[in-house]
Amino acid sequence: MSPPSNPAAATTAAKKKTAADVAVKAARDARLTALETAVTAWATKEEARITAEKTFLTSILKGRTGAGRLTAQNTADASKRLVDEIDQFLSR
Repeated sequence: MSPPSNPAAATTAAKKKTAADVAVKAARDARLTALETAVTAWATKEEARITAEKTFLTSILKGRTGAGRLTAQNTADASKRLVDEIDQFLSR
């Protein structure tokens, strides 16, 4: 590979490329920060919703017979639903 015919032009081009790389990285970092904020907010809301649902279902279980089977089924259903909702959220 031969040296550039105009070293000053090569240096300017390298600086422009570096400035563009910095701008791309800054935009990427901003998107990642926004994603992190959105995921944290979603997780907090989802945790509150699931906790409320758990409390409700627990209160139902206390008034029924066969609570063990119902608990196991509700746990399995809640786990499946949570996994499905997380998959839907991440695929958006």
